[in-house]
Amino acid sequence: MTTSSTAAIADVLDCGHTATPDPAGIGTGRVIDPHTGATSCYLCSDEHERDAMTRANTFVAYVSTDGDALTTWPGGYLATIDPADTCQTGRRTYTPSGGTWTRHVWHATDVDGGRWTGVNGGPGLIIRVHRLRACTWQTEFGNGGAPRYCHRRATRAGQGGAFDLYCRSHARQVFDLYGWTTTGLPPGALAEVRA
Repeated sequence: MTTSSTAAIADVLDCGHTATPDPAGIGTGRVIDPHTGATSCYLCSDEHERDAMTRANTFVAYVSTDGDALTTWPGGYLATIDPADTCQTGRRTYTPSGGTWTRHVWHATDVDGGRWTGVNGGPGLIIRVHRLRACTWQTEFGNGGAPRYCHRRATRAGQGGAFDLYCRSHARQVFDLYGWTTTGLPPGALAEVRA
């Protein structure tokens, strides 16, 4: 009796859940924080990663195997990759030593509306993305296609934080349409906007 109750207690992770291994046999079902040694299940780890992404300017993630999302290692959703980038074939690039590799450029939007970009070798691989200080205005085309982001450099910030940035013309449009006011961004002030 003592053995089974001890085993049940040992199976509970620091997050309060039990380990949930992948049915395919990939992974242990638990994540260990390298700094604190705390253990957590994949779902709690994914939530922690999403939270950490909202405060970061650079972030390490994975491109999903179908190329439509940024994910955590266990496959938890972090951000949606722009539809225009999902069907890219990559570009052949030369390394300084004369080798070649296929270079894929990805743009993504996280759950808070923050814009990210990064380069890697293709779907299913690790990627280091950095936050874009780009205008978040989306233009609808009316042709049934997905809306497109402006992609011009943001010079004005709204009240929403790092994901509420506008270029000069769209800041004026936001004020005219909605009455929202924006404030100017000094150079290199993205960290101040997010605080």
